[in-house]
Amino acid sequence: MTTGRLTRSRAAVTEAAIVGGTLLAYFLTRGRIADRHHAAQRNAQRIIRLERRLGLYCEPALNRWTAAGVIRRRFWNAVYFWAHAPLIAVYGLWLYRRRPEVYRLTRNAVLGSAVIGLITYRFFPVAPPRLTDGETFVDTMQESSPVSYQAQTLGPFVNPYAAVPSLHFGWSFLLSLAMVLASPQSRWWQAGAVAQPVLMFGAIVATANHWVIDAVAGLAACLGGLGCALIHRHARRRA
Repeated sequence: MTTGRLTRSRAAVTEAAIVGGTLLAYFLTRGRIADRHHAAQRNAQRIIRLERRLGLYCEPALNRWTAAGVIRRRFWNAVYFWAHAPLIAVYGLWLYRRRPEVYRLTRNAVLGSAVIGLITYRFFPVAPPRLTDGETFVDTMQESSPVSYQAQTLGPFVNPYAAVPSLHFGWSFLLSLAMVLASPQSRWWQAGAVAQPVLMFGAIVATANHWVIDAVAGLAACLGGLGCALIHRHARRRA
C-alpha cells in the first residue's frame, strides 16, 4: 500500500471513529433521559393547544388518512425509516469521498444540532402523537412496518419522548442542503434535494411520530448547528 493510500485509510478510520463515537454517545445519552412521562404528556398538550391556535393541527386527519390505506401506510413508513439513517449514511460516505468540504460542514452541523437536541430533550420532553394520552393516533410503524427506530432491541438508545426537536426532519433538511451544495448545476439533483425534506415532513406527521411544531423546532436546531459549523469553518480557514 502506498504512503498516500495508507494516509487516506487512516484518515477514514479516524473519521469513522469520531463520527460513530459521537453519535453513539448522543443516542446513549438520549436514551438515559427518557423517564419523563408526566412532563412529556403536559408538554404534548401544550403543543396541541398552540397548534390549534395557529391553525396547524393537521396531525389527526393526516394520520387517519394514512392508516386507512395499506399502500399509504407502507409508503410513509418506508420514507420515515429508509430516508433517515440509511440514506444519511450512504450519502455521507459519498460526500466524504467526493465532496470533503461539504461533508465536513454537514457533519459539524449534524453534531451541533445533536447537542442542541439533547439539551431540549432533557428540559422539554414531549410525547409524540402516537403516545399522547387521550388521543387516538395510529402508530403505523408499530402496526405495519417490519423495521422501526423504536424496536425493543434498541432499548438503551430509545427515548420515546424525544419529539422536540424532530431531528428526523432537521437532519433531512441538512441532507437536502448538502445535496444542493454538492451538485449545484443539476436540476434533477436539486429537485431531489427539495423533495427529500418535504417527504420526510409528511412521513413524521403521517406516522404519528411527530407534531408539526416538532419539525419547526428540528429546523431551528439544525440551523443552529449549521451556524456553529460555519463559525468553525471560518475560524479554521483563518487559522
